[in-house]
Amino acid sequence: MALLPYSARIAPTLSAVPAPRSRLRAEFEVPAQRSSVGVARRLLAEWLNRWHCPPDTVETAQLVVSEFTTNAVLHTDSDRIVCRIQQSERWLRIEVHDQGTGVLALTPRSADTDATNGRGLQLVDALTDSWGDIPASRTRGRVVWAELRLGGA
Repeated sequence: MALLPYSARIAPTLSAVPAPRSRLRAEFEVPAQRSSVGVARRLLAEWLNRWHCPPDTVETAQLVVSEFTTNAVLHTDSDRIVCRIQQSERWLRIEVHDQGTGVLALTPRSADTDATNGRGLQLVDALTDSWGDIPASRTRGRVVWAELRLGGA
């Protein structure tokens, strides 16, 4: 599947959802391709910067969305990946929805010291205040989420 230009592929699916009680919400969709990981990082940063999210939180959120999107691309047979973000006064929540059928809960694995991969969820665990997943047995596809406490909360 060829990667379409930004405006043709992503712009129509980028939307802000009305937010109750000063909660900001946005959602965007990317194709389940390796090249979409960078697109997801960029789109997430655009929304968070628009919402005046602290720069260090934006960087951490980009790492989280990279890990979750990469895992969806590499470990599921998804055609598309939906990213949802919510920001309140105290918290930022990131969700990545894939079309995977896995029913086992995700857990960080140990990687050999010379391994070139296998540490992503360990990083997510270390950098976020909480994270988890809702396996496909309870939803259509897996939902992986993380929450970051905003400065001063």
